[in-house]
Amino acid sequence: MELRHIRYFVALAEELNFSRASERLHIAQPPLSRQIQQLEGEVGVLLFHRTNRRVELTNAGKAFLEKAYQMLDLVEDAFDTARMTARAEHGKLVIAFTGTGENILPIVQKYRAKYPSVNLNLQQMGTTAQIHALHGKQIDVGLLTPPVNSEQLIVKNYMHLPLKAMLPEKHPLAMKGGPISIADLADESFVITPRVIGPGFYDVITKTCLQAGFSPNITVETHDLQTVMSLVSLGMGVSLTAGNTQTTGVVFKELVDTTVTLDIAVAYRRGEKSEVFHSFLDMFFDYYSI
Repeated sequence: MELRHIRYFVALAEELNFSRASERLHIAQPPLSRQIQQLEGEVGVLLFHRTNRRVELTNAGKAFLEKAYQMLDLVEDAFDTARMTARAEHGKLVIAFTGTGENILPIVQKYRAKYPSVNLNLQQMGTTAQIHALHGKQIDVGLLTPPVNSEQLIVKNYMHLPLKAMLPEKHPLAMKGGPISIADLADESFVITPRVIGPGFYDVITKTCLQAGFSPNITVETHDLQTVMSLVSLGMGVSLTAGNTQTTGVVFKELVDTTVTLDIAVAYRRGEKSEVFHSFLDMFFDYYSI
């Protein structure tokens, strides 16, 4: 059975006349008759009652017609999906990001406006987990903190963010006007994500403190930035961050005596061929002038 058999059957079922169905299909009547006979042979039942004067659907033919419509609809839907996918207008894209995701929102909004039919899956994930997920093809794009040592991945920096102090809102330094010095945090307890989650981020924080003459007193480690902010808001310690997500009970302060910045990079697999992936990457590179 081939697709043309279904189309021929539907045309004859709607016209109930071999001559009109032949004209509609732009074929001669004898080939149409043979195609219908072949179809009935495949199905194993008669689909039409034929006389010299009329053509009628059998009960089996009426049941088959309903399914034939569904088959043609599915085929047409498959055509549309293939065309949309070729134009990068259909498919799924899984993007992972570190932190709270505030930096990814503008490009996601822009991409969504241009490609509304693409299913976007956004996942908060540490740098180390993103690398494993990229290797395992569980995500398509990672937005992470370098360095990344992997020959399978391409990694490009696209943003350099200054560090800020994250303080409980009732902390004396939080109520102080203007920026503060990193050295002011020398005697504070630090809340931070562990190095295994994101070595690059961890190393930037410790490097910043060491350059100011002290090693951070890390008393609490937790696996995501949102929990870090919650713990800081409860007065469990202070932290350093490159974000500026507004959270109740937390104040962000600029630092006056450090030039260390946090690099943010986009990472993806070499040789990726997905049109949806490349449509996002092209827009991403254009947005950040990479």
